[in-house]
Amino acid sequence: MDLSAVIPSLGAARATDPDGYRMNGQAPRAAVRPEDEQQVAEVLRIAGREGLAIVPWGGGVTLSRQNAPERYDIALDLRSIARITRFERDDFTLTAQAGATIADLRAAVEAEGLELPLEAAESWGATLGGVLASNSSGPRRRRFGSPRDRILGARFVTGDGVVARTGGQVVKNVAGLAVHRLLCGSHGGLSVLIESSLKLRPLATGRLALVHAMSAAEVGARERWNGFARREPSALTVLGRAIAASNPALASDHDFCVVTVFEDDPAWIASQESFVRERLGAPRFKVQDVSVASLLQQVTDPEELPGLRLTFTTAANTPDALSSLSGERAAERSVFHAPAGRLHVWPEPSEAASLVTRLESRGFTLLEARGLEHPPDSPVSAGIQPLRARLRAALDPARTLALGDVWETRA
Repeated sequence: MDLSAVIPSLGAARATDPDGYRMNGQAPRAAVRPEDEQQVAEVLRIAGREGLAIVPWGGGVTLSRQNAPERYDIALDLRSIARITRFERDDFTLTAQAGATIADLRAAVEAEGLELPLEAAESWGATLGGVLASNSSGPRRRRFGSPRDRILGARFVTGDGVVARTGGQVVKNVAGLAVHRLLCGSHGGLSVLIESSLKLRPLATGRLALVHAMSAAEVGARERWNGFARREPSALTVLGRAIAASNPALASDHDFCVVTVFEDDPAWIASQESFVRERLGAPRFKVQDVSVASLLQQVTDPEELPGLRLTFTTAANTPDALSSLSGERAAERSVFHAPAGRLHVWPEPSEAASLVTRLESRGFTLLEARGLEHPPDSPVSAGIQPLRARLRAALDPARTLALGDVWETRA
């Protein structure tokens, strides 16, 4: 179909250069940037009528590194829909449109002494809609939860162009089924998020981060990590040597860089620091208070490094779980958020399948294989695939949202 006749029919929705919406090198046939939810709905209605496939876009932090779906006709850029529509400081809630960046939202609430504990690589460009759609989270997932845990409600547009609402704008609400939580992690394959309400938290009164350089043997010594869970670090992240080398502050000639972060009252932080120094020795350096946020961002950013990336989960939540990568070349290109049991690895393509097999035999479960043309079958996705198919049929009956095919088969 010639899209030159379709794009003008989108009315005020602005056509833009499709070259800026490449997924792993492949551009869509067209791109549009609506200015409000009614224009989004109109785009979806026209696409459904014409049999076109749409991919919703935010900052492209994650999508640009994903393989393009088989049908990729139109990129739907939501960055013009980016207002904060409600901010209730006393209720610790925020309602904002999907195109707002995480960095802008953080700045707005921090000026009022609050925090939006959503973590995203490249937060200056990552949008609220994109972070919710991918259910992205970083090193503090165990302490503060994933986006699915923080969302209170949402406005969204279904695949056939119907504007709908789910949940509410306050913490205590019982407004129907929690469809908004199902949309988190759907990767834009069920609907197009327009606006979301989220729970905030007070800014911590104190913050401390300790950075250690360690050998593989030191990281793998289980007794070294006894008692860390009771100390409740906000983050305890281990970066392989090649990943740490991308940041001059973290780079060293050791096998791993270990970043430990605490967020509590100053007296308890002092006790936590003494404990870590006793167990791990003197750190290479430490940062405190407002500088910790910058370090946390630097630890989160590597999650979206280009290339083939395998993401695993495990019940083991101390750094010695990385002994499962002992002897693997992939250990150098790994990031492990220990409290959350979340491991990212960037192996060579030829090693990916065998690495999955070995790690799954050691208690890890594959969640995602980004960039792998034929990802391994997952028992997780197989068990819930029928439910996902029914949900998609209800929200996107014409299968207009191209990433729905990918979402149905994800772990």
